[in-house]
Amino acid sequence: MALMVMDHYSHFLTQFRNVLLTTIEPIERTAMLPLDIYNWMQQDYTSLNQLKIQNQKLETENLLLKAQQQQMTKLKLEVDRLNRLLGTASQLDASKIQIANVLAYSQTPFSQYYTLNKGALDDVNINQTVIDAQGLIGVITFMTPTTSRVQLITDPEIQVPVRIQRTGQRGILSGLGHDQLSLMFIPDSSSVRIGDLLETSGLGNIFPEGYPVARISQIQPLKDQPYYNIAAEPLAELNRSQKVLILSSQIGELDVR
Repeated sequence: MALMVMDHYSHFLTQFRNVLLTTIEPIERTAMLPLDIYNWMQQDYTSLNQLKIQNQKLETENLLLKAQQQQMTKLKLEVDRLNRLLGTASQLDASKIQIANVLAYSQTPFSQYYTLNKGALDDVNINQTVIDAQGLIGVITFMTPTTSRVQLITDPEIQVPVRIQRTGQRGILSGLGHDQLSLMFIPDSSSVRIGDLLETSGLGNIFPEGYPVARISQIQPLKDQPYYNIAAEPLAELNRSQKVLILSSQIGELDVR
């Protein structure tokens, strides 16, 4: 009898516990809801932060890649410039030329020159001719132990003895400043044309013979004078050259067209 009572009581407690747990469960879920929401928000915030960090990393990598691409473009241009210079240098005796870097560039109405990174310690001398891959740049007029100054052909104080390649007609090319040249002492009876190539004649023993200098761009008669007023444009990239060739004074005739 006692066993039956205990069994009945135990069964009643089990049912009561089940009913109680069933009743309490929604309350527990409600109580845990703020914590669940917080955990979910924290997880979402962490994911968002990770996405932001990853996005910033990608943006940084993209910026670096673009910077590297710009550097590669610069290197390609540098290689192209060197190839053009080497193409010119290959026609010369390597013992009679030097490749120099342009350190500074001055262009005023009164003075136009380069400063190069070669000087007396590099056996550079006054009156040495300087060219780039396209043509004549100028002549060395001043030196320090480690640098030299190249007076450009467009400088008003520079005069270059030239000849018209097509006809052999000789004249003097004078600098006017700002990439402008004037070909003087060409008689109005001469067969001269726009587009004619002017090259060094070798007269005067300063500039070696046969180097391209300029192309004729304009021809006008001079009033009351038997000469043409002739304008010419330099072939050398005077505003863009970064590397140039210094020629030895012993170099003779050369055609670098």
